[in-house]
Amino acid sequence: MKKVLLLVVCSFLFFGVNAQDEPLIGQKGQLILPESGDIGLGVNMIPFFNWFGNSFNNSTNNTYASTNKFFNVFGNSVIMGKYMLSEKTAVRAHFGFNLTSTTQNEYIRDDASNNPMDMVFDSRKTDVGHYTLALGYEMRRGKGRIQGYYGADLIFRLQQLSNAYSYGNGYSTTNVVPSSTNFGSNLNGLDRMLVDGGNTTFGVGVRGFVGVEYFVAPKLSLGVEFGWGLALNSTFESTSSSEYFDVTTGEVGIKNEMEGSVTTFSAGVDNMNGAVFMNFYF
Repeated sequence: MKKVLLLVVCSFLFFGVNAQDEPLIGQKGQLILPESGDIGLGVNMIPFFNWFGNSFNNSTNNTYASTNKFFNVFGNSVIMGKYMLSEKTAVRAHFGFNLTSTTQNEYIRDDASNNPMDMVFDSRKTDVGHYTLALGYEMRRGKGRIQGYYGADLIFRLQQLSNAYSYGNGYSTTNVVPSSTNFGSNLNGLDRMLVDGGNTTFGVGVRGFVGVEYFVAPKLSLGVEFGWGLALNSTFESTSSSEYFDVTTGEVGIKNEMEGSVTTFSAGVDNMNGAVFMNFYF
């Protein structure tokens, strides 16, 4: 953490010393501060600090600059943009769209073969999705290169998780308990999970924020932002399906189970661990 703060301070001092006598118009006649109609694009600097710190030690990851310290109220990486309504006001939007789909195949003995080397495979497919949209209004004040700002965001968040399973060995009257891969929670006695409904969570929240930008060059700034947010998250009901062999009918049966909903309210301060960003205006 000390290394990160030292790097930021040195950056500020470097640009400040080289530009302390400059007016708010650059050497090539460019305005230094954003103006009405400008679009801003924010870039997270924490991954850069991760790389920079790792270049000086033998650690594979530095805990003082972990990637979850930037706008962690959103719960996932976001694209940050703003539109300047005037020199002192702006509307902003943060958007996150993160999807992961993982298929795991595991070989297991073929119960239908007498050759122990014959194999079939079981599969588990896991789908995870994070979606975030935040809309906010920002007000600015300050003179010179140092600009303070404050405002509020309205946040919408959707998170989805599901697992689907398939098995190479099927049920039969001669194979009531077929060989199956245990992926962790898919086997329950004589039942095998087919679809784990996982969960779908929808959240809405409000976040007040305050921050500071220092313009190191025309329309280019380094800054920090802190916030305090309220969030209400609701996890909807989900259905899981599993299969089993019914010895009375000699057929494979399907069992469906329902899990209830959960509602969570949370509030707290974010970004007290030294979040840093860079903004470009054009």
